[in-house]
Amino acid sequence: MTFVLTMPYVISTIKDGVDYCVRADSASKKFTLIPVKTDADLGKIFCHPYRLGATQVLNWINENDAYLASQQLKVCDEGQYR
Repeated sequence: MTFVLTMPYVISTIKDGVDYCVRADSASKKFTLIPVKTDADLGKIFCHPYRLGATQVLNWINENDAYLASQQLKVCDEGQYR
């Protein structure tokens, strides 16, 4: 039996010493930044099981959302917020 472990990846930045992650807001059909201070906040953020997929989303954001593109976003492991 083979097990494949995937590590979730998030798109994040730090502003004024607070960690922020990208959230997919279905109501506005946009990506937004939300502060991540608790484990409950992690349940609200965009998380992708593969680094490549998260990087492709980040590339799309950088090409299509001037505000978020200016926030120095990066792809990182979700585990660093736990």
